[in-house]
Amino acid sequence: MLAKNIFITGFMGTGKSTVGRLLAQRTRKTFLDIDEIIECREGLSIKDIFSKKGEEYFRNLETNILKEISSRQGVIVATGGGTLLSEENVKLAESCGDIILLWATPEVILERLKQEKDCRPLLSGSNKLAQIITLLNKRKEKYNRFGYQIDTSHLTIEQVVVKILELYQEDV
Repeated sequence: MLAKNIFITGFMGTGKSTVGRLLAQRTRKTFLDIDEIIECREGLSIKDIFSKKGEEYFRNLETNILKEISSRQGVIVATGGGTLLSEENVKLAESCGDIILLWATPEVILERLKQEKDCRPLLSGSNKLAQIITLLNKRKEKYNRFGYQIDTSHLTIEQVVVKILELYQEDV
């Protein structure tokens, strides 16, 4: 079971990293978080990378790490919210695993992000809900191409993990 890599993607605040960690524990797989890898290698927060080096630089880092990961098998990967907006990155992920999109309503995303200490680089203005809605609308078409989708709005982390495991039970 779960011999392939699993890439958990979706907008910020949908639970990618938290779900990925628990799924990896349950399946005894290695968990990799692309944002954490980038921060570790760069010695900077994502916010600082965006402000000091720009979004394009950051997106190139994501692609390079995804290329490294694509040579591995049986890992659970939390992508950044924008990692799989790139067609090249989608092809890399699909070549070595399955992609699961986590999503939530804009209001739930805003509430979850309020609980975080560090402000997200793409949400800098005063009307964060409007920014979330705008970004979700921009990404909607690209996010909708993923076959496996789970609405995390009203689910616990445990319930999301169970839904993912059920997807793989059906594939057996």
